[in-house]
Amino acid sequence: MLVGVALGYVVGLAVLVGGPWGWALNRFTVACYVWFRYDWPIAPDWVTPEHYGVLLNVLLFVPLGALFVLLTRRPWWQATVVAAAGSLAIEAVQWRWLDRQGTWSDVGANTLGAAIGALAVSLLARRR
Repeated sequence: MLVGVALGYVVGLAVLVGGPWGWALNRFTVACYVWFRYDWPIAPDWVTPEHYGVLLNVLLFVPLGALFVLLTRRPWWQATVVAAAGSLAIEAVQWRWLDRQGTWSDVGANTLGAAIGALAVSLLARRR
């Protein structure tokens, strides 16, 4: 079951990051900004659409870190290193061959997300 979830996640991640919908993702980020700033005003005044982009990149990789630790039983820091390498590869492909922008901030946000997921699973496993 967990392997199936992991495979589905990896396929979905590959489609999301490898597809030609960079502008659609940017519009989604702006829509989140508008929603939480004006429609359901809970965001602070200083938050910009770029902050939502970073947050979405963090959230995108939380499952990767969690699934890596659950499936391999490796320490959280190894999941973080693997995610950083994977994110760097994704950003390089986006920058070099796709009509998308590869950025260092995306690598950092993705790595942070994987670390959060891996640490959460590791801490929960330790409590048991």
